[in-house]
Amino acid sequence: DEKIGYEMDFDSTYNAAKAVIESLQPGTVEIKKNEIQPKITREENEKATSLIGTYYTTFSGNDYGRNENLRVGCANINGTELAPGEIFSMNEGLGPQTYENGYRDAAVIVDGKIEDGLAGGVCQITSTLYNAVILAELKIVERSNHSLAVSYVPLGQDAAVAGDYKDLKFQNDTDYPVYIEAYISGNKLITNVYGYEIHSPSREVKFENIVDSVIQKPAEKVTEDPEKPKGYREVTYYGKQGKKVSTYKIVYENGQQISREYFSS
Repeated sequence: DEKIGYEMDFDSTYNAAKAVIESLQPGTVEIKKNEIQPKITREENEKATSLIGTYYTTFSGNDYGRNENLRVGCANINGTELAPGEIFSMNEGLGPQTYENGYRDAAVIVDGKIEDGLAGGVCQITSTLYNAVILAELKIVERSNHSLAVSYVPLGQDAAVAGDYKDLKFQNDTDYPVYIEAYISGNKLITNVYGYEIHSPSREVKFENIVDSVIQKPAEKVTEDPEKPKGYREVTYYGKQGKKVSTYKIVYENGQQISREYFSS
């Protein structure tokens, strides 16, 4: 059951305390309080139990650091509940990505290269949840792609987090609560979105990805090293081919396509 909450009416309490202090007499001040109505009620929760979006990705079991990051990240966002209109931030949900919070070193993408870094792997959680959310047809507020193609989701359907400049944000734009579930089962990372299903059981959403163009590898970059003999060459990075991808959302009813619209690039 929901409960009424309370918060201090700061201005009223402050002014009452100030008056006692300025009187130079002993006195007692009662804390003034305001009621806070619950964001989510029991009645709303009872209606928001349908699985409206689900997606899973797979991972290898032999990378301890990365797998530990997947476990910790899933545990941090698992059980998140969003009231109607509330916006979810993946960076906030994952929490500070530090050793103290259980994250470990693993491979990360930095400026188009694979390097070791703290909390490598959390982008897989982000991408998996992103796909569950778009299947649930919730509103995407912010989403960034990686600077390299990733293997665990189709091209055009990834979502990256990095520092304070890349985040995944989505809004519960329904009239009922939304509940997020994220967990590891075997070598699967599973994310589920629960809420109130407003669509008919015959509705099905799919996404189609079309490669618009291929971006060739960048030109060779030569860096001089005064400590090496003249003419010495060492290839430190070969570069990778890029792609520009357009994603389209296709909706079916009773097995028949009813819409196909541009979704993202």
